[in-house]
Amino acid sequence: MEEKNNNGIDVNVIEKHFREILDKGLKVDLKDPNFLETPKRVAKAYKEIFAGLDHTKEDIKNIFKACFPTNYKGIVFEKNITVFSMCPHHFLPVRYEVSVGYIPDGCGVGLSKLVRIIELLAKRPALQETLTQEIVELIEENMHTKGAICLVRGEHYCMQMRGVKQKDVSTTTSSANGVFLTKPEMELKFYESMRNS
Repeated sequence: MEEKNNNGIDVNVIEKHFREILDKGLKVDLKDPNFLETPKRVAKAYKEIFAGLDHTKEDIKNIFKACFPTNYKGIVFEKNITVFSMCPHHFLPVRYEVSVGYIPDGCGVGLSKLVRIIELLAKRPALQETLTQEIVELIEENMHTKGAICLVRGEHYCMQMRGVKQKDVSTTTSSANGVFLTKPEMELKFYESMRNS
């Protein structure tokens, strides 16, 4: 039976071509019981791993609609949100630890909403720098904030499994806007809060 995501992710095409990669590209014996269902499993896994492609920016923006009024003046932050993604260069996994913060300007959002947005963005192949910036931009565009900030630490398997083969290397990126850019003490406060929590 044909199975397709709304966005056009076609598991049948993935299965067919992955079978060809195994058979003709890697010369794997597809009669081996361990490989019989592999193309189908990979196609199903890709559908889940790249589920973010199934959501438009509008879908993601709709998550922010559950905004609530607040008089809170401090930094709201979530630390160590773990998500997995795929790098666009080698299509190998990346494990991210994301910490994000914002200062409400009369409006807050449920904490699970931030996690959901980060998960959806990570389920698209993108550079770490792009992911970091997109998180801050989406908060800025869709919430009433005085500023937003994001820190992402990534373990890139393209550097661990191949090439330089450095298993302990991590890459850190950050992005900020609003008061986190105009008032350096606010950025410092965010990083101190993260260290002390």
